[in-house]
Amino acid sequence: MLKYIPLILILLITKITLSQKKNVLLVGIDGLQLEELAKVKTPNFDKFNIKKGFNGGLLGTDSQQVTSSGPSWVTVLTGVWTDNHKITSNSSNQVSASKSVFNFIKTSNSKLKTASISTWKNINLLLYKDMYLVDFSTQGGLDDNSTKIAVDLIEGKGLDFVFVHLDDVDHAGHAHGFGEKYSKSILKMDENIGYLLKATEHRNKNFNEDWLVILVTDHGRDSKGFGHGNQTISEKSIFVGLNKKGNSFFESVNNDKKINAIQELEKQTIPQTAVVPTILKYLNIPIKKEWKLDAKPLID
Repeated sequence: MLKYIPLILILLITKITLSQKKNVLLVGIDGLQLEELAKVKTPNFDKFNIKKGFNGGLLGTDSQQVTSSGPSWVTVLTGVWTDNHKITSNSSNQVSASKSVFNFIKTSNSKLKTASISTWKNINLLLYKDMYLVDFSTQGGLDDNSTKIAVDLIEGKGLDFVFVHLDDVDHAGHAHGFGEKYSKSILKMDENIGYLLKATEHRNKNFNEDWLVILVTDHGRDSKGFGHGNQTISEKSIFVGLNKKGNSFFESVNNDKKINAIQELEKQTIPQTAVVPTILKYLNIPIKKEWKLDAKPLID
């Protein structure tokens, strides 16, 4: 009789695993340069598998866009470049011509619950056509407040998809460039990442959920860390981090390989447009051709 116990245990474990609810937390970190992140001790960032990526569309094509926050965050949340979403600057007097991940999720399964917590209010304004589909949203405020709201929502409500945008690193860059104050802002960001991770771990442990956590930044910075917007290698360099193993494409990216040209960056790293299909894949939402997403998922 005892020889059948291991099989029973395997079946029970398999059943529990299969019944876990899938949830996604997307943490948008404004203006964080990957190379500067590597200079600071960040125990919570270190829990992620982080790979270099690129923003700004493809150089010399209709998809090329300025490496500014407005077009970049809309790309992150729609999965397409500017030739589709039509956002060309940070001005809130624009509206995305493309649907966002919030729309894809809700129209695919109206029972799924979402939240968009944006320290920089323009993100939600640029996507305002889809905001009526979001179950909870905030615009503006401070990073600590946005983090607390996200933690409370995750711990108390679960939700299926939560986007939280954090802005302090970008502010430090614009004010001081790279250096001590920029590094301190990264340390503070690491604390907030820790709070968010604890919230997802609480749900995993107590509610049989399985949270995919994605980190992404919108743009890199110029050589001194003050500005961005142009098509330079450093300004186009971003990163995507996963708390789970990625697929072969994701894992194949070599962060240590020196990039000598923008074309190399675009061919050898992860496009910013890969975030949306990754979210949809994890939530088991079929990706439709009419969405015209510009990349494939980073997970199998």
